[in-house]
Amino acid sequence: MQETTGKYKFTYDWFKGNMPFWEKHLLHLKNEKINVLEIGAFEGRSAVWILEELFKNPESKLISVDPFEENFLDEGLNGKNYELTFRENVKKTGKEKQSEIMKSLPFEALTKLNYESKIKFDFIYIDGSHIAMNALADAVLAWNLLKDGGIMTFDDYEWDRYQTWRRNETYPKLVSERF
Repeated sequence: MQETTGKYKFTYDWFKGNMPFWEKHLLHLKNEKINVLEIGAFEGRSAVWILEELFKNPESKLISVDPFEENFLDEGLNGKNYELTFRENVKKTGKEKQSEIMKSLPFEALTKLNYESKIKFDFIYIDGSHIAMNALADAVLAWNLLKDGGIMTFDDYEWDRYQTWRRNETYPKLVSERF
């Protein structure tokens, strides 16, 4: 089920619903030098949006964290290489030099970023694991990396895909701004 959106290739269109909210709350950043952290990269739909819509300043930087391991989507997709698709989509933006991949689990990447203390982020997007306790752990570890006045948002917090096998799981309902 490969979908081509303009010059990009995506298997799923989960991000489209975020666009009106992101346009409303993030477009004020587009001419600024900003740092963005995304936890969960998949095929790069959100990264492409960030690079195309927010990165008007050539000094802006995106760090995408993803282990690019097999996941529940791999059933029937014959070993699709999400990392390769991500890299190809980012390259097509022409802004791949403004993008960095940390190929690891979020805990490891966030621990490293906190330890190094070299960068603070204007925007952090938590979209890695879709299990509440993992999303909360990502948010806690990312909180110190958020600039004062920065924005942290989450995806899939009410996603019901897991409801069939994780009936007792709860989903976080958080959108935060750091003041």
